Amino acid sequence: MSWDYTQAPGGMQQQQQYYQQNMPQYAGQQAAQSQHYGSYGNFYQKNVFQMNAWQAYNMSAEEELANLFGKYVSMSEANMMSNGIQSEDLCKILNETQCIRQYYGINWSRELCSVLMAMLDRNPDGFMQWPEFMELQRCLLAWHNMFRQYDADRSGFIEAAELSNVINTFGYRISPDVMTTLLKRYSRAVAMHGQVRTLIAFDDFVSLCVRLRAYTDAFRKRDNVVNGRETGQTMFGYDDFLRCVMCL
Repeated sequence: MSWDYTQAPGGMQQQQQYYQQNMPQYAGQQAAQSQHYGSYGNFYQKNVFQMNAWQAYNMSAEEELANLFGKYVSMSEANMMSNGIQSEDLCKILNETQCIRQYYGINWSRELCSVLMAMLDRNPDGFMQWPEFMELQRCLLAWHNMFRQYDADRSGFIEAAELSNVINTFGYRISPDVMTTLLKRYSRAVAMHGQVRTLIAFDDFVSLCVRLRAYTDAFRKRDNVVNGRETGQTMFGYDDFLRCVMCL
């Protein structure tokens, strides 16, 4: 039994249909800015769904990336039954595929790969299917392009002070107190050129991007809308709260 990506669900069209039905902030024309959540969906419309991962990785065609994905689907009976990959497979793809490893220049951890999968596991069945895999690659490319705009010396780090500019570019509405919390969580002190600098590495940046997107989506989906207007408030049951936060 072999995996055939040409038989996989419809990729970009399936993603757009999903977003139109469930997350309109990502779908269609540029959305109006939300008073509470900003315009973060517009960043993904402009920078994610238009990107071709196989070209960025210098592959010959999309089929080459599809065959790579199919190779890991075929390695496990459970994968074959679900027509997808698991977090350990994703970790191997990112770390052991030379052109992808060279493109990002980091070592992807199993924990981060689990978080990446959880962001797009819409079933949720614990597997990443081909359309989800392709969307993830586009997200990674968009985040990497944004990161490189601030990593002028190509050190693999950006200044922590730049984080607020990046998040504003993404379109989120984040208070100064929340920004301080994010800086404490995702920055690190690094000795460089005789100085101690507060920096953010690319893998931490990806982890932040995933959680910021997923938590905002989860909260916004539950917003206590009044008269068709978002309120920026909601009420979580304990079980629902745990399911939202523990998956990431």
